[in-house]
Amino acid sequence: MKLINRRALLLALGLVAATVRPRRAVAAEAPRTLLDENEAAAKKIGYIANSRKVDPKANPGFKRSHTCATCAYIDFGTARQRGCSLVPGRLVEAGGWCKLWKLKGTK
Repeated sequence: MKLINRRALLLALGLVAATVRPRRAVAAEAPRTLLDENEAAAKKIGYIANSRKVDPKANPGFKRSHTCATCAYIDFGTARQRGCSLVPGRLVEAGGWCKLWKLKGTK
């Protein structure tokens, strides 16, 4: 019985890894549309695309630093529009806000 040498094994594994696409990359390619404030999903979470338009009296927990960009639910990155786990498959404005805002890094 002939043993496979180390180089051949690494080459085979490399070829397999290069042809198999990770799930995350496939999901990232799916087209996503921007969430509109008037949609049912946006109203359900109290989403406002521009946090400067939030009424602090109607939302006492709101602070100016509470934007989607600083929220735990938004996708990591620096883009102006990013995915949000509260509305899967949709994009939100990084400068937006919703009533479910949660500080990144908190449980």
